[in-house]
Amino acid sequence: MSGNLNNISYLNNYSNEKRQLVEERKERKKIKCRLVFLFIFVIINVSFLLFLRSPVFTISNISIEGLDKLSVEEIYSAGGIREGMNAWKISPPHLRDRILDIPRVDGAEVERVIPGGLHILIREKYPLVLIPFHGYYLEVANDGMIIGLRDDFRGELPLVSGLFWGKMDVGTNIPDRERGEIIEIFLQVFSAKPTLPLAEINVSDPEQIVVYTWDGMEVWLGGSKGLEKKLDVLMHIYPRLPSLENDGMVGYLDLRAAEAPVFRPL
Repeated sequence: MSGNLNNISYLNNYSNEKRQLVEERKERKKIKCRLVFLFIFVIINVSFLLFLRSPVFTISNISIEGLDKLSVEEIYSAGGIREGMNAWKISPPHLRDRILDIPRVDGAEVERVIPGGLHILIREKYPLVLIPFHGYYLEVANDGMIIGLRDDFRGELPLVSGLFWGKMDVGTNIPDRERGEIIEIFLQVFSAKPTLPLAEINVSDPEQIVVYTWDGMEVWLGGSKGLEKKLDVLMHIYPRLPSLENDGMVGYLDLRAAEAPVFRPL
């Protein structure tokens, strides 16, 4: 009986050892497969990275469309780009955001042109009014931002007067917010009605806004309430108003009540 028990115990131990050896072989095989897979993965990735860095992806052509006042150099500088860079090191969304930081840029689209090109489409802002400032003229776009500085006045845009001076820099809005908000209403109207015949906008008194037409007629607009409607009325009746050149009449147009415009000769 004791011999049989020994035999059974021996067989059990042998079976366990054999099972353990089989499991160890399977585990070694799994590890080997994993190492082979990892090696192949590393080789593929290294090869792919080397491929992306190959000279075929070196930027040799940067095309920029839509420039008017801005220069190619300004776009290069703002975007931190140059010919000779690797195309895959440039992030189009990031580059677009950097270009949009230029005050004069209203919109931008950036696209890689594989293998070695980059296409940029720019939409610029344009000034609608000018602010005389220490012998220069600040250009103000439709969103109220100061987008540029010029040293001459060619008479093609309305001048803004009556602002309280503050620190006015390119890339900022008019710091005198009470009057700046009035100017922004004018800018919205100018965007919709670019032929509005205004030569000067005086906002020294926000409750008595005065504008001058290109032929020198003075127009009283009162406060900013209903300003869009007052300017719309001016747009419609201006062609029928007496002109200094043809009629010789001197006076001002009272538009403080948009429903009852009155021309008052002096």
